[in-house]
Amino acid sequence: MQFSGFQPNHAAIVGALTACAFLGALDQGMWIHAYVDRNGMELDKLLGTGLIDMYAKCGCIEMACCVFNETKNRDVFAFTSLISGLENHGQSARAFELFARMQNEGVVPNEVTFICILNACSRMGLVDEGLRIFSNMSKVYGIEPGVQHYGCLVDLLGRAGMLEDAKKLVREMPLEPDSYVLGALLNACRMHGDVELGNETGQSLAKRSLDRDGVHVLLPNMYASVNQWEGVVKVREEMEDKKVRKVPGCSLIEVDG
Repeated sequence: MQFSGFQPNHAAIVGALTACAFLGALDQGMWIHAYVDRNGMELDKLLGTGLIDMYAKCGCIEMACCVFNETKNRDVFAFTSLISGLENHGQSARAFELFARMQNEGVVPNEVTFICILNACSRMGLVDEGLRIFSNMSKVYGIEPGVQHYGCLVDLLGRAGMLEDAKKLVREMPLEPDSYVLGALLNACRMHGDVELGNETGQSLAKRSLDRDGVHVLLPNMYASVNQWEGVVKVREEMEDKKVRKVPGCSLIEVDG
């Protein structure tokens, strides 16, 4: 674009920043930030959110905070982007502080904001606070919880060892539980060694054809945690019969630019 003599506008800059965030291309993202400063482009809410998201996803959360403070007319997307970044960096307490600041400034949270803050509650073990926030979604903000919000709540209860409450929530929720919800319950069963509920949850996943590779990894880990090795063998055999293969993880690092 620049070689052709065209000067990128805010939308083009944000598109490039989104690509940097997806790839973890910090150097290129910083170059774009320098370009913005060099050309005196206003750091409005659109451009600011793009930079916050890029820095947060590239591991530079403090730089994301600096950009956030410099951004003019911050909206729900700018706040949510940084709340998500803080939560993903294990700084849930700061995410809560920002959530409170957001409300004090009169910015109304959206569905994604609540997913981020409920995840923060789960990581910090704040059961009562999480339940209060979940309740306020519909009562205060008029937002009906979606499947992901229920999944966050199941994860919150499960991590806290409240497996019966988590099980009741899954059974009584007005939406059909998906792999995220049932996976959260299954993971809680693994954490706390509840094999019976874990088997029940695994069967629910199978009935819904949601028993993908991750489920077949959680189940044997759950059996192994309570020394039920026959269960481990059984799941491994089922994986062979169904030709299920765990998709290996991958990562990308940049060396010397």
